[in-house]
Amino acid sequence: MATPSSLDFGRVIEKDTGDKKIWLVIILAFLGVGALVFWAVQQGSRTGDLERQASAAKAQAAEFEKSLGERDKLLAEARAEEGLMRSPGAALGIFYTADPRAQESGIVFAHPEQKAVRVYLYGLAAAPEGQEYAVAARGGDGQAKRLGNVLADDRGNGFLLAKDVPEGTVAIELVFAKTGDEALEGATPRVSARYPAEGERGILAEPPRQARQGKRKK
Repeated sequence: MATPSSLDFGRVIEKDTGDKKIWLVIILAFLGVGALVFWAVQQGSRTGDLERQASAAKAQAAEFEKSLGERDKLLAEARAEEGLMRSPGAALGIFYTADPRAQESGIVFAHPEQKAVRVYLYGLAAAPEGQEYAVAARGGDGQAKRLGNVLADDRGNGFLLAKDVPEGTVAIELVFAKTGDEALEGATPRVSARYPAEGERGILAEPPRQARQGKRKK
């Protein structure tokens, strides 16, 4: 027969065992919740990484498409320039002296349909201080537009491909212009070649008529 003390001890043991089970369940529950939270955080981080990677890939694809477009544009321009370089042009103009002291010479291949000229120059010397060689398109009203600068090589030769010859141009000139002066104020023509009129073709052997020099275009 069990004594009171042994019964009390048994109850204590059963109570302790029950409490331990409860605490074990609580701890396991906390661990489970923690694991779920950790998994959710990991999934969220992974989702964020995937979104960032997708965004980066999309940006790279857009940049790649842009670079392809720029490449195609450059290729088209290069092919157009190559076509101009190989073409004899509609007409060929010969540079004639506009300044009695000028020693420069050259020829112009005119491409009126493309509003372009290829200018080949020879006998270029050092430009006066504060000035530079420039090629200009002069209209019948005397207005002139700078087409570009010309730098001489070590043999005194120069070249310019211009693709923005304005309507109404009657002559292509080589001038001494103030450095950086797009308006060509006070520019001194050195040599001048005829530019073909509409429908005119072949070699333009005669010198250009003196155009009235009025206000110059920028």
